Amino acid sequence: MYVSQQENECKGVVLDETGETVIGASVLVKGTSNGTITDLDGNFVIQNVKKGDVIVVSYVGYKNVETVWDGTNLRILLKSNAEELDEVVVVGYGVQKKVNLTGAVSSVKGEAFETRPVVDATQGLQGMVPGLNVSNSNSGRPGATGTLSLRGQGNLSGNASPYVLVDGVEMSLSDINPNDIESISVLKDAAACSIYGARAAYGVILVTTKKGQEGKMRANYQGTVGWSTPTVLPDMVNSLDFVKFWNDGVTNAGAGGRAYSAEKIAQLEQYMRDPSSLNPWAELQPGQSLNAAFENSELGLGNTDYFDLHYKNFSFKQSHNLSFSGGNKK
Repeated sequence: MYVSQQENECKGVVLDETGETVIGASVLVKGTSNGTITDLDGNFVIQNVKKGDVIVVSYVGYKNVETVWDGTNLRILLKSNAEELDEVVVVGYGVQKKVNLTGAVSSVKGEAFETRPVVDATQGLQGMVPGLNVSNSNSGRPGATGTLSLRGQGNLSGNASPYVLVDGVEMSLSDINPNDIESISVLKDAAACSIYGARAAYGVILVTTKKGQEGKMRANYQGTVGWSTPTVLPDMVNSLDFVKFWNDGVTNAGAGGRAYSAEKIAQLEQYMRDPSSLNPWAELQPGQSLNAAFENSELGLGNTDYFDLHYKNFSFKQSHNLSFSGGNKK
């Protein structure tokens, strides 16, 4: 059955409580990445929408609205989120209510880290702040951490990282214990430069740590236990299959002298049946570097799956945090 394009188009307009059109509101088909934003007149059009799909409309400072599309044009009315506008966020060297704030600021409370089994606050922010990109490309190396990007790639050096201040002191976010964080405020736009200067050109992340409170001494313990496993590992061929590919490549390249000989292939088959029957290092001279034995050449014997050798199927990880806090009037 043929369905015209118009029958799959969801059209509508988004208005605020005063009846004014809302520009730049996000309109999305729930559960999918199919969406758009409203134009200068508050109108929107989404393609490939079916009757019965749920349309979600969101905008900063307003409550999200969900409605079921019945095939007609939609008229969405947004209501202000008074609770969100009354939140207090850190801006520069002080605090301010969101309702009085002109710059783009996102805040994350410390409780958000309690449900995330991470030992690095950088990874804990992943998916928590709109517009904040967390890259964990180097996180597999010992001592390495993720990188943060708020305003995209801003220079040729690739070091466009936000300015991180912890209780007013510049330091790396990965050096902070996630359990010690009270709140995090992320200053996204160029307005932060008016406070911190050029260091804030790529955004600012302000971290406030927990303080002792008046009363009895408090003890807090938090622990996580889990396992990590590789998502995808290459499947390596055995040595005989590698030899066939190698010899085919040598033949195609016209370098016949570098191919595995029939005698070497026979030795390799014997080595794979019984590794103890042959010396895999026989072709190395006394005192010669072992590097030659691991090169892709027609020399040597071996049948090692190095991905299986170096990577475990899973690894155990655990984190334990014990803290004591207290205070008095002084």
